[in-house]
Parts: sequence; structure tokens; C-alpha cells
Amino acid sequence: MPWASFNRVIQLYIYDRELRSILLDAIERIEVALRCRIVYEYCHRHGTNWYEDGSLFLREHSKFIKLAEKELRNSKETFIQHYVTKYTNPINPPAWMAMEVLSFGQLSTMFKNLKTNDAKKAVAKHFGVSHGILESWMEHLVYIRNLCAHHSRVWNRTMTITPTIPNNTAFRWISLAPSRSDKIYTTLCITAYLLERVTHNAPFYGKLNTLTKRFAKVNLHASGFPKDWQNDLFWKRLYIPVTHRIRSLYFVARSTIVKRLPVQ
Repeated sequence: MPWASFNRVIQLYIYDRELRSILLDAIERIEVALRCRIVYEYCHRHGTNWYEDGSLFLREHSKFIKLAEKELRNSKETFIQHYVTKYTNPINPPAWMAMEVLSFGQLSTMFKNLKTNDAKKAVAKHFGVSHGILESWMEHLVYIRNLCAHHSRVWNRTMTITPTIPNNTAFRWISLAPSRSDKIYTTLCITAYLLERVTHNAPFYGKLNTLTKRFAKVNLHASGFPKDWQNDLFWKRLYIPVTHRIRSLYFVARSTIVKRLPVQ
């Protein structure tokens, strides 16, 4: 392939590795926020051990309880061991402990299996989307998180678990549609949107902006980025730390001075 070069391969590898690192950090914050919100809303409405109530679930509640109890038995967490040695009623610890031993994937599956009620709607409302959209986004972020954790390529991957694009959101959403919804750009939009519900000063967009400036020759279209994506008000309204603004300016200036090999 005459267009290929070792330098291109190295640049793409570094770009993809750093993109995965940015996503992992962001998804961690989102996972913690989702876990906390689910526990908060359900405990207030259905008691401390609501996860033991089969009437709240659509199906296979007994299977879920067996899974949860297995995770609790195998847990080496100090707070779980303390509960087991000190308390006998109820046998299982409260949800704010039990949910901590579930993986993000298990949490996503559980949330999807919960019946639609006031608690589930309240969780979704907190993040400014419907519960159906939130279920889809959680499942997708679990998939992306696993790709990143196992060092799989994401920048031009066609995603096998695609998220639902919302028609309406309570807060600002993208106005420029992704060139393809099954690419990582959709994930980045979802991540940025949810992080805004978690904290208004997350460095996520600053990191992403710096990365795209640093690797200006990377083909963003292969990642589903629409043309002029940074002019979308969704992105323009997001917080960028001063340090990342400076870094972005540096990489823009450097790209105009140093002649670099194009990267596809």
C-alpha cells in the first residue's frame, strides 16, 4: 500500500490509545454518578433493600439475586465484611453497599430489567433523557468501556452495540448529526452530555479538543465526526480548562510550522 507508512501507524496508535484513556476516565465518572443516582432514587422510594423486591423487576429476579449474592459472598471489600460480621437482619446489606460490588455491565443489565416506575423515571430525568434512552446509553458505554479496557481500537471501529439517538433531551444536545451513528463520535457526544449532568467543569472536552489539534491529520470522518463539528453549539458551550486551551493553541501553531506526514 503506497499510502501507508510506519509513522502513520505510530501516530494512529498513539491517537487511539490516548482517546481510549480519555474515554475511560470519563466513563468512570459517569458510572459512579449512575450508580449513586439509581441507589438514591430507589432507596428513597422502595427502602434500603429494594433490589430484593421481585415486584420491581420485569423478569428473572431470582437469577439476579443469585448473582448479587454471589458477588457479595466473594467480595473482599471491608464494608461488606464488616456488615456480614456485625449485622444479621436483613441478611443482605443495603443497596448502597450491594450495588458497589456489581460491575458496570451488571448494573446496566439490572437497570434495564427494572420496571418503569417513578424511581426509574427520576433516574432518567436527572440525566435529562427518557429511561429508554438511558438504558441504551448505559449498555453502549459498558461496551465502549470494555473495548477501552482491553486496548481495542476505537477511532474508526464500527460499533456492534449502537446507542439510540434521542429526539428530545432536557439539556442541550448536538445539532449536527454524526456522519455515522455507529462510530465513536456518537459515544463522545453521549459522554460529554452525561458528564455535564455530573459536573460542569469536567476536563473531557478540553482533552478531546487538545487531542484533535495534536493529531490534526487523523481522519476524523472515519470516527463519525461531522464537518465543522466544533462549531456545534453543543461543543462550543462546554468547559475547556485554561491549560488545554494553551495546549490546543500550541499544537495548532506547531502544525502550521512543522511539515508532518498525513495520517489516514
